[in-house]
Amino acid sequence: MQDDAGLKKILTFSWAYNLFKRAIGTRSAYAWMDREFWRLAPGQKVLDIGCGPATLLDHVRFPAGVKYVGFDISEAYVEHARQRWANDPDKQFVVGVAEDFIAAMPPEMADADLVLMNGLLHHLEDGEATTALQLARKALAAEGRLVCLEGCFLVRHEPIDRWLVSRDRGRNVRSEPEWKRLVAGVFDHFETYVLTGLLRIPYTHIAIVARR
Repeated sequence: MQDDAGLKKILTFSWAYNLFKRAIGTRSAYAWMDREFWRLAPGQKVLDIGCGPATLLDHVRFPAGVKYVGFDISEAYVEHARQRWANDPDKQFVVGVAEDFIAAMPPEMADADLVLMNGLLHHLEDGEATTALQLARKALAAEGRLVCLEGCFLVRHEPIDRWLVSRDRGRNVRSEPEWKRLVAGVFDHFETYVLTGLLRIPYTHIAIVARR
C-alpha cells in the first residue's frame, strides 16, 4: 500500500520524485550499493523491478556493455524513462504488473545477472510482495543475484529515524525478522544486512541478497 495523500502526492510526478531523491543523497547511496553489493561486470544484464523513472541511471555508471531493463507499474514513470534514454540501445523499459509476466516473461526481462528492487517491497502487502519476489526469482539467470534495498524498523530505534521510516510513502516497512520471513517464502538462500547512514537524513535500511 502506498500513501500519496497531502504533500506526498507531488512525488507521483517524475520531476519531483527525481528532485527529492537527489536532495536526500540517493546518488551517494547508490554509489555505495554499487561498490558493495551490485558489482556488475561488463556485458551483464540488470533488471530493475520497480524502476520508477529510472532514477538509478542518473546516479550510477555501469560497466561498458551492461544491459539495463527497467520494469514498473506506472506508465508515466516508464514513459519518462523511455524519453530520457531513447537514444541508448542498452536501456529498455517495460510497463505492467508482476502477475502478468510470471507465467509468460518477456525475453528482455529473463536471464538477468542482477535483479534490483530498490524501495519497492515496502509499498506492497505481503501477497503482492511475494509475487514481486517470485517474478525476480524467475527472471534470474542460474548464477544471478537479487539485491533489495528497503527501509527497516529496529527493536531499538532512534526516535527521529523511526519517525522518518514510519512516514515513508510505502506503508509496509517491516522489521528485519519480518523481512526474513517474507523472503524465505520464495528464496532458500539469502542474507540480510542492516545499514545506517546511507542518506543525508536519519534512515535505517536493510539490504537483502538472494540467489536461486
